[in-house]
This record gives sequence, structure tokens and C-alpha cells, in this order.
Amino acid sequence: MIQKSLLMGILLLCCCIRAVAQTVKIQVDIEDEFLKIPLSGVKLSVLTPDSAVVVDSASCFSIRSSSGQALKEIYTASVKAGRHYLLRATRVGYGDVWRRFSVPSTQKGELSLSTFMMRKEWKKELDEVVVKATKVKMYYKGDTIVYDADAFKLPDGSMLQSLIDQLPGVTMNQSGEIFVNGRKVDELMLGSRTFMHGNKKVLMENLPYYTVKDIKVYDKQTDKSVALGYDVEPRKFVMDVNLKPEYSQGYIANVEAAGGTNDRWLGRGFLLGFTDLWRYSVMANLNNVNEGRHIGERGFWFPATMPRSLTTTRSVAFDLDYQSKDKVRKNNFVTDYTSTSDDREMRRRQEQFLEGSHPLSQTESTSHSGNWKVKLNNEFVATKPGYLRINTNFDYEKRHANGHSLFNQWDDLQSDTLTASMFTDNLSEGHTLHFDQSVMGAFNTNKEKERNLNYYLSYWYTDEKSWLSDCYNTWQANTQTKDVRYNASDRANRTSIVYGSLTYSVPELIGKMGMSVGSTVNYGDVREHDYLYHPDTLLLASLLDMLNAITDPANSYDSHVYGVRVEPNITFSKRKYYQVGDIPVKIFYDQWRVGVSVPILHEALDYQRGVIDTTVYRHTALLSPYVSFRTVSPGGNHSFSVNLRYDLKDVDFYDRVNYRDDSQPLVVKLGNPDLKKKANTTVSVDYTDRWGKNERQWHIAATYNYQHRDVAQSVNYNPETGVYTYKPVNVDGAYSGTAKFDYSQALGEKKYWRWQMNADANYRHSVDYAMLAGETESHRNIVNTTTLHDGAYIQYSKGMLNLRASGDVSWRHSVGRMYDFETLNVWDFNYGLSGRYTIPKLKTTVALDATMYSRRGYGSSELNTNDFLLNASLSQSFWKGKIIARLEAFDLLHNLSATQYEVNAQGRVETWYRSLPHYVMLHLVYHWNKNPKKL
Repeated sequence: MIQKSLLMGILLLCCCIRAVAQTVKIQVDIEDEFLKIPLSGVKLSVLTPDSAVVVDSASCFSIRSSSGQALKEIYTASVKAGRHYLLRATRVGYGDVWRRFSVPSTQKGELSLSTFMMRKEWKKELDEVVVKATKVKMYYKGDTIVYDADAFKLPDGSMLQSLIDQLPGVTMNQSGEIFVNGRKVDELMLGSRTFMHGNKKVLMENLPYYTVKDIKVYDKQTDKSVALGYDVEPRKFVMDVNLKPEYSQGYIANVEAAGGTNDRWLGRGFLLGFTDLWRYSVMANLNNVNEGRHIGERGFWFPATMPRSLTTTRSVAFDLDYQSKDKVRKNNFVTDYTSTSDDREMRRRQEQFLEGSHPLSQTESTSHSGNWKVKLNNEFVATKPGYLRINTNFDYEKRHANGHSLFNQWDDLQSDTLTASMFTDNLSEGHTLHFDQSVMGAFNTNKEKERNLNYYLSYWYTDEKSWLSDCYNTWQANTQTKDVRYNASDRANRTSIVYGSLTYSVPELIGKMGMSVGSTVNYGDVREHDYLYHPDTLLLASLLDMLNAITDPANSYDSHVYGVRVEPNITFSKRKYYQVGDIPVKIFYDQWRVGVSVPILHEALDYQRGVIDTTVYRHTALLSPYVSFRTVSPGGNHSFSVNLRYDLKDVDFYDRVNYRDDSQPLVVKLGNPDLKKKANTTVSVDYTDRWGKNERQWHIAATYNYQHRDVAQSVNYNPETGVYTYKPVNVDGAYSGTAKFDYSQALGEKKYWRWQMNADANYRHSVDYAMLAGETESHRNIVNTTTLHDGAYIQYSKGMLNLRASGDVSWRHSVGRMYDFETLNVWDFNYGLSGRYTIPKLKTTVALDATMYSRRGYGSSELNTNDFLLNASLSQSFWKGKIIARLEAFDLLHNLSATQYEVNAQGRVETWYRSLPHYVMLHLVYHWNKNPKKL
């Protein structure tokens, strides 16, 4: 019996061994089909049937005669047996060649394939149709996603942003943040180098798309890890834009001028130049359109994301980047000047949630503001003999503003009688000076065991001054009286911080378990004052005389906060790595991490306000433990992570001072010396699938946050006077949860179709306190808000035709615990079509956006509307694409506006902003470049 069992076990083991896929070396020689001569310099790639790259570039060796003449060029690559593959051969001047082949599961050793024949590339025009090979838009090269820019057909004059908008699996939000398969891109780079100190917008709006060879997305090793020779910190998730060779030397430039109806205008210029070691760029921009979206492309024409003001911008920036030949030393200098003026019109409806009452207020305001700012930044990095980074930053800003507003208050939603009304005029001006200097470094104490010491030193200084003046004209119904009050404020803040840290890392302390231990120390000194005066006219405090005679001591204060914060920390972790394909590079990551930091604060506050003259001390120790786990499949195809963190934080020092501020007629602010620390727990889970048939990519994530104790502004409303009194109080039990799912996939064999979906859900349990005047106890307000959102599109793209149908729906459902709370259901949804087509013979591009935006369930009836937005553009290229003329029409039906909606435990707020007026604008753009060979 034992012998039979042993025999069966041996047979099973043999079967298992036999079932494991054998590695087979394929070899093929490549020749010119007409000349019958061997071809060198061919890039031979092995792909799966769904175009995932298995081997990016096969190895090549030559067989030559005694005289040195090439007899054969043989290309080899290692693949797994028992599978089907595609071969792709590419060479400059030749057409791409594809071939299917299979490796039998019984194959061993080597497999020779028949000779590859490549033809010289040719084009033949048949009724203006150019016959040429189809390019793959996206493929994987190891752990890197590569987008071939030439595979995307865009109109002449398109910029980098238009190209990024078309990349499969890539999304971009209104603020310009880029996401790939749901993961946020940390930096947009140019040729693996930082650009404009990480300013994505400048590069996306000014770099012509035709200069781009490809865009790579990958986890980039940090400079510190490069310097030490191994990963010491998480890699940065970057999008790397690589230029075609002909644009990587010399310079690229473009200028644009535009004018339109409603006094709209725009002018900008961009210059990007290269030498062997230096890169320089200059950007200038003057416009009053405040708009960066493009007609006929993936845009964010949602009412919640529309511009909320009319802004005029004047800016110029200069970037100078140096990198030594051995890439050991890098220096990046950026300076820019920006001047803006802003005109805003706003209407706001605010509903308060109180037990037995729902006070309603409406505000209408208009304002004008302006500022100018100068920035200078220099960063030097060296990666030998250790890591060193020196950063210097200087900012100066000057600003001014004026405006007026009308505020009306009603006791209840159903009431037609005003409780109070207030008209306000205001003026302000100020300036801010900021400087910081930092030095960061790291060096190996034992490179073989990967032990290192890290240090960081910095100095931070800010000097801010503001002068404000307000005129309050208040009417109250209960007394039928009017009150006029003038306030003038003189505010100043001067902050100095010295910071230092030291960390020692041992990656393998016990077995594969590593340890990192260190501490930070910083000393802070903050001096602040806010002096309030009551003049008899609307003037800034800087223009007033006899200030002492009109000072309001009860609403003026001086403060001085100073102290030391020490934060020791320790982390234990276990490292793992994965490899992608045949690449001999190990990508390390922490499989798990367990750590804790213990901030220790010794601070004091000297505070003087009216009769209050006190010193408050704070000596406390906080706690922030955390744990994380991550696993990555051997080939990097799949990634799963989970993180858990607990944070204990102290409250704002000023909130603990027992003061009263009634400087505004209808608002009173109080302090609370009994406030306790804040505490919360956060859990997050993330899973990513990076590969799949038909370029399938998907990502899912979830986050849960629980507030053990937080600080909220409790509100007390007086229905007789319309006065709100706010006081910070501790609340507990608030929590929120968020889940996200992103999916994209190409459809069809030729992948002309693509669809993408981005869904998310949020549940928020808000907790707050509120009460009516005369009540003895605050009511604990609880409002639960569920938000469900789904956005999807399906796109057809073939040649110069691009069509997209999209839809987006968001539902917000709010339920309150108060007995008279009316359930809120708010819907925002839109659906529409966008398209772009370039007529081949004329090279004329037509683009159109047509979208219906609808809102339902808003408290303000004027916001429950259907707004049809129609945009159109017509562009024509001249002189081989160097000159572009483009005619654009925004908001042809005059329906554009911006809205914002928010619900919490205290109430709901609906805000409307006047957006950019409709206009028609004509653009003229000129592109040119110079190669050093032609200089």
C-alpha cells in the first residue's frame, strides 16, 4: 500500500513538473524583402494576442564572413511554452511587420521561426487616402505604461493637454490633477526631469502635441534612492513626456493672439530650448477669459466647476534647468510674476437646521479684487557621494479688494417677514513676504546592509500685514431701528520656525524585518495683532489719525505664541520586491509597516484683549500609531493595500481663550477654555488591476474615517434680533465612508471604440450642536448624507474623427434626526455629445459640445433648471501646420453659470456665481522650432 501511494505521488509530481510552462528561446533572422540582405537595427517585440508586451526588444547577434560582411542578423527572445504570441518588427524607413506564432507546450530549448521580410515604407495617395500601418496606442514595457503619441490623431495646433485627454485610462479633474487608472499622478515630467517646479498647467497648455514621441507612466525612483543605491522611500508615480529626437535639441516656440466679443482677449507665448546640459523655458500669458477647457474634447463643463468670477491674468515665468552629463548634479531655477484682477457676483441661500425652526438667510454680493505676486525658487540636488538637496524659496504678494453685499434673514422657511437686514461696504489691502531655506541629505553608514542616516534642516519666515474697513448698515425688525457702524482693522502676523530632523534606517534588523527610528524638533515663534477701530467714515486703518481715541479694546488683541515641538518616531517594516518580465531590476516595496509617532508640545500663549491679559501654557503628549499592508503580484500585474491610522491632535490655541468678539453686528464669536483634543481613525483599502484583454484596466478603493472627538462651531440663533453666536465645542461620533471604482476598456479588434466609467459613493454622518436663544441646552444635530455618483462615456476614434457620448449623475440624499427635518433629495445630472473631425482635403477641424445640465431638489427654485450648453469651434491650419486660425463660440445659448451645494449637520448652503459671459473669439497661433544643425 505504501509503495502504491509512493508511486502515485511520484507520478503526480512528474505531471506537475511537466505542467509547468517551459522557457523556450525563439530565434528569427530578418531581411530586406527586395534586396535580400540582413537588416540590423530592427526592434523586434513579442506581445500577447491582446497586445500586452512580453518582450519589448529582442536581443540581436550578427553572423559575418571573414571579410566582415553581414551574412545574417538573428534576433532572440525567451518566452513561455504552450502559449500564443504576436511578433512585431519595426525599423526606421520600413513598414511595421506583424506575425502570429505559437509555442507548443512540448517545445524545449529553442524554436526557429521562418525569416522575417521587411519592406521599405511607402505611401500611395488614392483619392487623398494615405495607406500606412496602424500604430498601437498603448502597451506595457515592463512595469511602465507607454502611450505612443503618433497613434493619436489630433487636429493641427493641439497641445499636450489635448493628447493627455485622449489617453486610455487617464482622467483629469478641474484643478488639473491627473489620474491613471484611478491613481493620482505625483508629477508631470519632461524628459524625466522636473518642469516649472511641478507646474502641470504650463506644460499641458503650451507644449505642442506633435513634438511628443511618447508618454510613459511608471513608479520613478526618487533622487534619494538613486543616491543611496536602493529604495529608501516610496517611488513617485509620474507621467513622463518624451520628445521626438528632432525636438530635443534647439528650441520650440509658439505665440498666440485672440480677440472676441464682450471685450474678451488673450495673448500668450512659449519658448522651450535645449542644449546638451541645459534646458530653458519662458512663458508669458495675458487673458481675461479664465478658461482652459477645449471644445470637442473631454471637458468639465459642469455648473459646479464653472469659473466663479471674471478674471484678468497677466503672468510671465522663466525656468532654467541644469543636469550634468553623469546626472549626478541637477539644479532647477524658477521665477514668475503674476498679476490678477477678479470681479465676482454671488448669490447664496443658507438654511439652518434647528429643532422647531429653520432660519433662512440670503446673501447677494459683488466684489473686485486684485493682486500681484513674485516668486523665486532654486533647487540643487546631488546624488554623489551621498544625497544632498538644497532648496531656497522667496515669495512676495501685494493685494487689494473692495465690494458690497446685502444680507436678509428670516425666522423660518415659511415666513415672509424679515427678522434683520444688513448692507455692507468693504475695502481691504495687504501684503505678504515669505522666505524659506532647507537642506536635506542622506548617506550610507553600511551600503551592503542598506543602513543609512537622513537629516533635514529648515528655516521658515512669514510677515503678513492687512488693513480692512467695513461699513455695516443694519436694520432689525423687533426694534424697527437702523444702526450704522464703521469698522477699520489693522492685522499683522509674523511667524518664524526653525525645524530639524534626524532618522536612522536599518532595512534588515532581524531577518527581513527592518527598523527606522528618528525624531523631529522645531521651535516656533508667532506674533500677531488685530486692532479694531470705529471711525466715522469708510477708511483703512493705515489712513486714520488719532487711532487710540477710536480703538475698540474688547475686539482688539495682541498675541505671542512660542514653544518647542519634539516628535520621536519609530517604524518596523518588511520589504518585498517584484520583477516585471525579463527585466533584471527588482522593485522593492514595504509588505507591511507598523509605526508610531509621539508629538510632545511645550508651548505658551501670551494674550491681551480688553480686560483679558493672560498667559496660557500647553504641555502635552499626543499619539499617532499606524499600520499598513501591501502585496504586489510577481509580475506587478495586481496590487492590493490596506492602511490603518489613528491620530490624536490638539486644538487651536486661540479657541481655548475665553474671549468674546462682537465686531460684526449680526455675528458673535466666543472662545472655549474647556476644549479637549481631537482624535480620529482612518482606514483605507486599494486594489489595482493593471493589465487585461483589450487594454482593460480597473481600480477600486475605499476609505473610512471615524471622528472619536472633533471640534465644531456650535451655533446659537436669536430669532428676535437675527444674531448668530458661534462657539467651538467638542463633538463625537461623526464618521464618513467613501468608495470608488474606475474602469476602462477598448472595444473591437481594431479598438476604435473605448468606454470608461468612474463611479463613487460617499456616506457622511455629520454631528453638530445648535440651539435657539432662551433655551438651556444645546441640541445635538445629526444629519446623514448619502452621495452616489457615476460618470461614463463611450468614445469612437478613427483617424481624424473623434465622437463621444457621455453622461453623469449625482444624487445627494440627506436625512436629519430632528423631528421636523424634511428629507432632502438633490439631483445633478447631465448628458450630451461632443465631437471633432478634421476634413482631410482642407485640413479644417470642426468641434462641437452639446450638453444638457439639469438640477432638481434645490431649495432655491431658480436653481432647479435645465441648461443646454452649446459650444462650437472651427480651425484651419496653414503653412504646413505652422499657423493655426481658430474661431470659437462659447455658450451660444447664454445658459452658463456656476453653482455649489453643501449639506452638514448645521444646514444646507446653495451658492450661485455669475460665470464667464458668452463670447465668440478668433485665435491666431504660430508654431516654429529650430534645430542646432540648422543654426
